[in-house]
Amino acid sequence: MTMAGCSSSPESASPEAAPPASAPASSSTPTTRPSATVPSAFCLDLSTFQVGVIAYSAEVGAAIEGEPLDFKELRRKAALIANMGETMQASAPPDVAKHFRTVLKAIDTSASNLKSGATARDVVDPVYGERNRPAFDAVNDYECGAASSQGKA
Repeated sequence: MTMAGCSSSPESASPEAAPPASAPASSSTPTTRPSATVPSAFCLDLSTFQVGVIAYSAEVGAAIEGEPLDFKELRRKAALIANMGETMQASAPPDVAKHFRTVLKAIDTSASNLKSGATARDVVDPVYGERNRPAFDAVNDYECGAASSQGKA
Protein backbone atom coordinates (compact mmCIF):
# COMPACT_ATOMS: atom_id res chain seq x y z
CA MET A 1 0.00 0.00 0.00
CA THR A 2 1.31 3.46 -0.81
CA MET A 3 0.98 6.58 1.31
CA ALA A 4 0.09 9.88 -0.22
CA GLY A 5 1.83 12.90 1.22
CA CYS A 6 3.32 16.28 0.52
CA SER A 7 6.82 15.01 -0.05
CA SER A 8 8.19 12.16 -2.02
CA SER A 9 11.29 12.08 0.15
CA PRO A 10 11.27 8.91 2.31
CA GLU A 11 13.09 10.60 5.21
CA SER A 12 10.63 13.51 5.47
CA ALA A 13 7.85 11.46 7.07
CA SER A 14 7.32 8.06 8.55
CA PRO A 15 4.05 6.15 8.33
CA GLU A 16 3.53 6.62 12.09
CA ALA A 17 3.84 10.41 11.78
CA ALA A 18 1.56 10.72 8.76
CA PRO A 19 -1.97 11.94 9.49
CA PRO A 20 -4.84 9.57 8.74
CA ALA A 21 -6.31 9.93 5.26
CA SER A 22 -9.58 11.20 6.70
CA ALA A 23 -7.91 13.98 8.73
CA PRO A 24 -8.43 17.46 7.33
CA ALA A 25 -5.36 19.27 6.09
CA SER A 26 -4.31 21.95 8.53
CA SER A 27 -1.48 24.42 8.55
CA SER A 28 -2.28 25.63 12.05
CA THR A 29 -1.35 24.14 15.41
CA PRO A 30 -1.41 20.37 15.78
CA THR A 31 -4.29 18.74 17.61
CA THR A 32 -2.13 16.50 19.77
CA ARG A 33 -3.24 18.31 22.94
CA PRO A 34 -7.04 18.19 22.92
CA SER A 35 -7.20 18.40 26.70
CA ALA A 36 -4.82 21.36 26.93
CA THR A 37 -6.16 24.27 28.90
CA VAL A 38 -5.45 27.93 28.55
CA PRO A 39 -2.26 28.71 30.49
CA SER A 40 -2.80 30.57 33.74
CA ALA A 41 -1.74 34.16 34.26
CA PHE A 42 0.97 32.75 36.51
CA CYS A 43 2.46 30.57 33.79
CA LEU A 44 2.07 33.18 31.07
CA ASP A 45 4.01 35.79 33.07
CA LEU A 46 6.40 33.58 35.04
CA SER A 47 9.53 34.08 32.93
CA THR A 48 9.05 37.86 32.85
CA PHE A 49 8.48 37.86 36.60
CA GLN A 50 11.63 35.78 37.14
CA VAL A 51 13.70 38.24 35.08
CA GLY A 52 12.28 41.17 37.04
CA VAL A 53 13.11 39.54 40.36
CA ILE A 54 16.64 38.75 39.19
CA ALA A 55 17.14 42.34 38.01
CA TYR A 56 15.86 43.75 41.30
CA SER A 57 17.95 41.31 43.34
CA ALA A 58 21.10 42.11 41.37
CA GLU A 59 20.71 45.84 41.92
CA VAL A 60 19.96 45.38 45.61
CA GLY A 61 22.98 43.09 45.84
CA ALA A 62 25.21 45.99 44.81
CA ALA A 63 24.67 47.37 48.30
CA ILE A 64 26.56 44.35 49.68
CA GLU A 65 29.62 45.66 47.86
CA GLY A 66 29.03 49.14 49.23
CA GLU A 67 27.79 50.56 45.93
CA PRO A 68 25.16 53.29 46.08
CA LEU A 69 21.59 52.28 45.25
CA ASP A 70 19.32 54.05 42.80
CA PHE A 71 16.27 54.29 45.06
CA LYS A 72 13.98 55.61 42.34
CA GLU A 73 14.87 52.83 39.90
CA LEU A 74 14.60 50.12 42.53
CA ARG A 75 11.18 51.41 43.61
CA ARG A 76 10.08 51.39 39.96
CA LYS A 77 11.22 47.78 39.52
CA ALA A 78 9.60 46.74 42.79
CA ALA A 79 6.32 48.34 41.70
CA LEU A 80 6.43 46.49 38.36
CA ILE A 81 7.11 43.20 40.13
CA ALA A 82 4.29 43.85 42.62
CA ASN A 83 1.84 44.73 39.86
CA MET A 84 2.69 41.65 37.83
CA GLY A 85 2.71 39.47 40.94
CA GLU A 86 -0.74 40.67 41.92
CA THR A 87 -2.23 39.39 38.66
CA MET A 88 -0.28 36.14 38.89
CA GLN A 89 -0.91 35.31 42.54
CA ALA A 90 -4.46 33.98 42.19
CA SER A 91 -3.39 31.35 39.67
CA ALA A 92 -0.07 30.33 41.26
CA PRO A 93 0.19 26.53 41.38
CA PRO A 94 -0.12 25.17 44.93
CA ASP A 95 3.42 23.77 44.95
CA VAL A 96 4.97 27.23 44.50
CA ALA A 97 2.26 29.59 45.79
CA LYS A 98 3.72 29.97 49.28
CA HIS A 99 7.18 30.73 47.89
CA PHE A 100 5.69 33.16 45.40
CA ARG A 101 3.93 35.09 48.18
CA THR A 102 7.16 35.14 50.20
CA VAL A 103 9.07 36.63 47.24
CA LEU A 104 6.41 39.32 46.73
CA LYS A 105 6.46 40.20 50.43
CA ALA A 106 10.28 40.25 50.57
CA ILE A 107 10.55 42.62 47.60
CA ASP A 108 7.86 44.82 49.09
CA THR A 109 9.72 44.90 52.42
CA SER A 110 13.02 45.63 50.71
CA ALA A 111 11.51 48.43 48.60
CA SER A 112 9.77 49.97 51.61
CA ASN A 113 13.21 50.36 53.20
CA LEU A 114 14.54 52.37 50.25
CA LYS A 115 14.73 55.66 52.10
CA SER A 116 17.38 57.85 53.57
CA GLY A 117 18.49 56.63 56.95
CA ALA A 118 17.93 52.98 56.12
CA THR A 119 20.92 50.70 56.24
CA ALA A 120 22.02 48.49 53.36
CA ARG A 121 21.05 45.54 55.51
CA ASP A 122 17.43 46.81 55.67
CA VAL A 123 17.23 46.65 51.89
CA VAL A 124 19.35 43.55 51.27
CA ASP A 125 18.20 41.13 53.98
CA PRO A 126 14.64 40.61 52.73
CA VAL A 127 16.07 39.50 49.38
CA TYR A 128 19.30 37.73 50.35
CA GLY A 129 18.62 36.71 53.95
CA GLU A 130 18.54 33.03 54.90
CA ARG A 131 14.86 33.14 55.80
CA ASN A 132 13.64 34.10 52.31
CA ARG A 133 16.39 32.73 50.06
CA PRO A 134 14.77 29.29 49.59
CA ALA A 135 11.60 31.00 48.31
CA PHE A 136 13.58 33.07 45.80
CA ASP A 137 15.37 29.93 44.62
CA ALA A 138 12.10 27.99 44.31
CA VAL A 139 10.40 30.73 42.27
CA ASN A 140 13.47 31.26 40.11
CA ASP A 141 13.80 27.52 39.39
CA TYR A 142 10.08 26.91 38.87
CA GLU A 143 8.87 25.84 35.44
CA CYS A 144 5.21 25.59 34.60
CA GLY A 145 4.30 22.15 33.36
CA ALA A 146 7.11 20.61 35.40
CA ALA A 147 5.32 21.07 38.71
CA SER A 148 5.21 17.40 39.59
CA SER A 149 8.96 17.09 39.16
CA GLN A 150 9.85 20.12 41.24
CA GLY A 151 9.71 18.43 44.60
CA LYS A 152 9.71 21.83 46.29
CA ALA A 153 6.74 22.92 48.30
